[in-house]
Amino acid sequence: MDWQLAAPTVLEIVLCVFILILIVAIGVIYSHVCTLRAALNDCENKNAEAILRVEAIANNANNQQTEAQARTLVITRHLKELEEKQTDIENHVRELKLQDPSLRLYQRAAELVKQGASIDEIIEACDIPRAEAEMLVMVHKQHS
Repeated sequence: MDWQLAAPTVLEIVLCVFILILIVAIGVIYSHVCTLRAALNDCENKNAEAILRVEAIANNANNQQTEAQARTLVITRHLKELEEKQTDIENHVRELKLQDPSLRLYQRAAELVKQGASIDEIIEACDIPRAEAEMLVMVHKQHS
């Protein structure tokens, strides 16, 4: 048996060159695929981080909105209480205006007693009898 090697034909050479080109092309494509996978992973990581930041911002906004609603409820309640107090005061003022004028004199006399006015000053300012002025002063001293 003669194992002599025959010279390659042109077709065999072209076929070998074509196979080598295919192998190089596959290597280049594989390298690009690896690069694209790495870029895709990087984008996915950045996207996940961005989603976490957006969720944190949304949670913070929700918390702030909840706090604002709670504060609004408290303020609304306080405003309602103030409006009720204002109505009560207005009603009281109306009642005072409708009171007997002589009662207003005695209220004025009582205020003067609280301020430390003398009996003569009370008599002069309120035009009430001396006995009543003395009684107001005596009652005020008992309560003080």
